[in-house]
Amino acid sequence: MAHFGSRESRVCPHMQSETQVRQMLDALAGSNEPEHLVKEAKRYLKGLKGNLVFMKKRKQDEERARKEAQYEQEYARARGPLWMAS
Repeated sequence: MAHFGSRESRVCPHMQSETQVRQMLDALAGSNEPEHLVKEAKRYLKGLKGNLVFMKKRKQDEERARKEAQYEQEYARARGPLWMAS
């Protein structure tokens, strides 16, 4: 259980890396474990990878929105009030 944690805070750094999860999926292709275990592990890892991709995109969207708001403020400040334009 130490490797899994919760959805928001995975304890194991391998479970937080999209690259590591992909490598685990690739390794399962050549596994000699019982098929039902491999299938369940693949299902879990694919869901985990999807969640990691979603979180990455959400973080990028939040960062983009923050930058756009900052640029808008800077533009408005640089432009100044219209009545002061000459």
